[in-house]
Amino acid sequence: MDALKRQLVKQRAVAKGSLTRIHTFIETGDRKLNDMQVRSEELPNIYNKFETAQSELELFDDVDHLADRQQFEDQYFAVKAKCNELPHIAVGPQLSRHSSSHSSSSRHTHVSPNSHHSSTHIKLPVISLPTFEGETTSWFHYRDTFDVLIVTNNALSNVQKFHYLTASLKGKAKGVISNLQITNENFSVAWKLVTHRYNSQRLISIMHAKNLWFTCN
Repeated sequence: MDALKRQLVKQRAVAKGSLTRIHTFIETGDRKLNDMQVRSEELPNIYNKFETAQSELELFDDVDHLADRQQFEDQYFAVKAKCNELPHIAVGPQLSRHSSSHSSSSRHTHVSPNSHHSSTHIKLPVISLPTFEGETTSWFHYRDTFDVLIVTNNALSNVQKFHYLTASLKGKAKGVISNLQITNENFSVAWKLVTHRYNSQRLISIMHAKNLWFTCN
């Protein structure tokens, strides 16, 4: 067991090191587009390597490894966001790889004014993962966007969806699911807890009324 733990910790460290090198390369300021493209293509592989080692550690080791996961995910999403800011680079199959019907509708608009054989392809911008801190006035926007990008995305496993959920929730909203382990089975439980907590039409109406009152006064 100790040998397995050492091996998993080493595999996780290798993934962390790879991500840090890409992060350092970005921060140097000498960011040639071709070099960034090559490095950005490695990000999903790095994520998967970390995820494999981290998940096994969380399953078999009694030590709490959530801080390591949080640190890695914060850095990963920061690097991914910076890569996506550059033209022609959209990182990560986790958000962009939908089913064929979802892919065609989210990435391209097909226009056929006169013929079924000709179409104009318009590349739409990448939709960023929303964040939610518990403000009821922003709940519906967060819920609907997260549902389309993550919950109904059949290309993602429930573990991946859970990771995206924990990454997008902040503050008191994240506290709603803080006691749940990140497992396939727990994603649906976590999402139900969050939606049950904030799907209060009456509470949202009160918050809107308060905001309107403060604006008018």
